[in-house]
Amino acid sequence: MLYQTLKFYLVRTAVSLALIFGLGYAVLFFLHEVALPNFLFDDATIQWAIVLFSLFFGFIAYGMIGEQRFFNALHSLKDIPPQEKSKEIKKQFKNLLAFTYSAYFLPNTGKRYRVLGVLLYADYLLSIGDETPEALKIYVQAFLQSPEDSRFRKPLLALLNQGRELTHEEMDLLLIMVQQKEIYDPTLSHYLVGLFLKAGQWSGKVESLFLSALENQSELSESIVQFALPIYLLHKRTDELALKFYLFALKFPVKEEEQIKCYLARSYCEGNLAGVDPRLHQKCGKIFSGMSRAQQKEIKRQSEENRISLKMKQVKLFRQEDLQDLKRLKVEMGGLVASRMKALGRWGRWLVRKILNGCRWILVQALDGLIRFTYLSLRVKLISVSVVSISIIAALGFNELIFENKNDSPPAHLMVAPGSKPAHAENDGHVYTIQITAVTSAEQADKLIRNLKKKGVKDLYVVKAVRRSGGYWYKIRAGQFLAKNQASAYANRLVDSNFIKNYFLISAPKN
Repeated sequence: MLYQTLKFYLVRTAVSLALIFGLGYAVLFFLHEVALPNFLFDDATIQWAIVLFSLFFGFIAYGMIGEQRFFNALHSLKDIPPQEKSKEIKKQFKNLLAFTYSAYFLPNTGKRYRVLGVLLYADYLLSIGDETPEALKIYVQAFLQSPEDSRFRKPLLALLNQGRELTHEEMDLLLIMVQQKEIYDPTLSHYLVGLFLKAGQWSGKVESLFLSALENQSELSESIVQFALPIYLLHKRTDELALKFYLFALKFPVKEEEQIKCYLARSYCEGNLAGVDPRLHQKCGKIFSGMSRAQQKEIKRQSEENRISLKMKQVKLFRQEDLQDLKRLKVEMGGLVASRMKALGRWGRWLVRKILNGCRWILVQALDGLIRFTYLSLRVKLISVSVVSISIIAALGFNELIFENKNDSPPAHLMVAPGSKPAHAENDGHVYTIQITAVTSAEQADKLIRNLKKKGVKDLYVVKAVRRSGGYWYKIRAGQFLAKNQASAYANRLVDSNFIKNYFLISAPKN
């Protein structure tokens, strides 16, 4: 859980920083060097807007993208036709469950989405009668999340009834299974079966309805057998539900009768259902007794080989996360009430979900507005873009005018250092100025002056001089002082304030 939390925040922080520095530098460069190269303005507001935009997309919109990807994948795995290749479907389910461990989700959010995927995956595995160790692990996870669903219980009971020594966790699982109540609703069975047959729909829940209709000798029984029998045989199912279906199928003329009898007889010899459903076990025994001795001998041999291979397999049912769910389920069944801290935690999660839903709504409305904007005519689009551009330029120009009037005093040829008293000139024919630096291009000089003005350095000007090696020097200077000690004091004050790093005192003729 700690690793998942660290991954969640580290990835979001990395995305936010990448947007801040990548997008921020690009936007500021475009504004200063391309869009408005001749305007001097304070871009602090723009910088804060970029930071907030990057944090929103790094922390909130990033998670929304992950949730959308998950639900798109989950939706694509609903109502899968039984003829689809099971290997590909299983691979998609595994990828979906692995995705819930990605940096898109906090541990609790990822687990909540993983439960949705596990229940859907377990339902699909039941529909194809998969009883491999990997499928049994999914059944365990599904049962721990939905213990009232008996469909997930039966394949686990068949496994735990093989006679091997049970672990403490498996014993706890059995106790929880025993305490659950099975709930049946046969009232709408006939109506629903007709709808599912007409739609050609097959799933774990539909399978239970079909069996219920066969038990009640529905008039649709023959249609059910014709529809479902190829699906059972396609996946070579021998689980409890499949065996019940085979017994019903033998009441109708089917060409796969011998194959069905072999499945029933083998199940009887393996004896997995003896403790789960004794009546079904006895019915399978009658089928076995009706076979020839040669067939009985061959089926016994196959059953013995299968039993030996199952005993040699060490199936690890529980993950660490499943053990925590098992412990939670034991506590809930013991009637313990959630602590106050858990209640506060639920309230906090509710509040966070509300905030995230609000942010999601704002984002959706913004995207919806952009989509509607694309449907407008070209003329309206051009007018809208022009109005927004002119408004931005006017706002920046107005801001620059206020900034200049506020921070820059009127230019003066002669000035006294701030905070010092007037002094007599040391040289009546000269004044002293502070040279901060010298660069070789006007663009560099303009950029440096903008930065110095932002810091509060006043009375800046540029002196253009010819270089001996060709080109020009652009010397950036500040102020004109009557006395050398005044210029030096002001320059030292700029250095102490970290406005500049070094300087030269220049003596220049008085204008």
